[in-house]
Amino acid sequence: MRTNSTSLARTLILWSLGAVFFNSFIQASELELIRKTTVEENALTFAIGPAASFAITVNGRTHQQDALTTYRGYQYATYVDSDRCFCIGRRKLPSGSWEVISFKDHKFKSNDSHNTAVIGICDRDGTIHLAFDHHASQLNYRVSKIGAAHQPDSVKWNADLFGGVTHTLGAVIPDQRVTYPRFFSAPNGNLMLYYRAVTSGNGDGMIEEYDGEKHGWTPGLGKFIARDIGIFTERGRTSPCRCPYMNSLSFAGERLHASWVWRDRFEKTNPANQHDLCYAYSDDYGRTWCNSAGKIIGRTGQKYIHLDSPGLIVVPIPPEARVANQNTHYAYDDGSIHIVMRHRAKGCYESRYHHYWRSQTGAWRQEILPFTGKRPKLVGTEDRMLVLVYNDDGELFIAKGLPDSRQTRWRWSQVKLPEAHSICGEALVDLPRWEAENVLSVYSQEEPSRLIRTERPEPVDGFPSALNVVDYRF
Repeated sequence: MRTNSTSLARTLILWSLGAVFFNSFIQASELELIRKTTVEENALTFAIGPAASFAITVNGRTHQQDALTTYRGYQYATYVDSDRCFCIGRRKLPSGSWEVISFKDHKFKSNDSHNTAVIGICDRDGTIHLAFDHHASQLNYRVSKIGAAHQPDSVKWNADLFGGVTHTLGAVIPDQRVTYPRFFSAPNGNLMLYYRAVTSGNGDGMIEEYDGEKHGWTPGLGKFIARDIGIFTERGRTSPCRCPYMNSLSFAGERLHASWVWRDRFEKTNPANQHDLCYAYSDDYGRTWCNSAGKIIGRTGQKYIHLDSPGLIVVPIPPEARVANQNTHYAYDDGSIHIVMRHRAKGCYESRYHHYWRSQTGAWRQEILPFTGKRPKLVGTEDRMLVLVYNDDGELFIAKGLPDSRQTRWRWSQVKLPEAHSICGEALVDLPRWEAENVLSVYSQEEPSRLIRTERPEPVDGFPSALNVVDYRF
């Protein structure tokens, strides 16, 4: 009897070990590393000290929409190198080498990680648009010659392809204080731009459109979210002004989705003053805005979305939840949208990822994920699998969420990466390439090999590190 029990125990142990090994094998082979390429060996980092603002790199910040994009078989990336020049690189997919233009006519002078560089491509006329180096400061903008992205094989990739730096959008004059510019492509072939005007905790949401048929920016748009309508009261304090911190603005089909949190301003701006998940959509390219129930709550340039707009708040989140700004969302053509936010759960000190989603019928649901990290990026597949890309403690992570049959909840798990990946800043994803090929291209700068510390009040460079694009396929 003892022999049979021992044999059974050994069998169970071996079966368990085999199951663990088989599960690990499935995890390991689930995500294929296609290629890792280096855009820039010596990308800028900052020395740690009084002059460094918020992070040690300006490359790879969650509000960069986009720093990496694919168009007509070429992938484009924009960044700041260790010479403090703003650069744009491109490579022919799938295996071409990176070609880089380093612009010498504008130097990055601060150690402020807000001052990122972003890229947009207009499908109608093939122009490549760049915006860079802003934190409540004048717009810095340059655009390529018409057709530069339409026939990339025949274009000489050098600085002569682009015009000089301007501080306006043609005839459209932006606010004098620009922060967080974001380009995003419209399904009619035009290019859209969002930015925050004025300043943190006291800023308007602005939207503009580049018309690829007319080769110019469209007059008459501008402000659509107001900073100074409504009074927010919390624990006896009152705030007369605020700003939206966008998760994203993105089209799915013909619908433009926008989601954000408010940051109010009491004595001063502070992330602790952030609250509430807000959502609005537009079916006419950013002119008219509706709440989740379909009621019109704003018209760009005329009637502004504001704190008290009816139905704007889809998930109440109090300031004590310490909700992070500029998280992530992913939308589908049927009107559904998924949002991942990082904040504390009620009664808990630790911040976790919270998954909020709007169904096709307009119902909102939520769940708490079993892991957390820095501010993430989210994409999805046609069968509603969700993929979350994030980093924590200097390492890249990828997780997936599988829906149940009724899409009433998602089963989340981390995906084993083929190899560890060092990262500072925050990971960014090439959304157009994901949509076209289901290839997950991740833009990330490596942790520098050593940190430099200084007490000098002026900007000091850190030890440079490689800026990479890593391609995965499930």
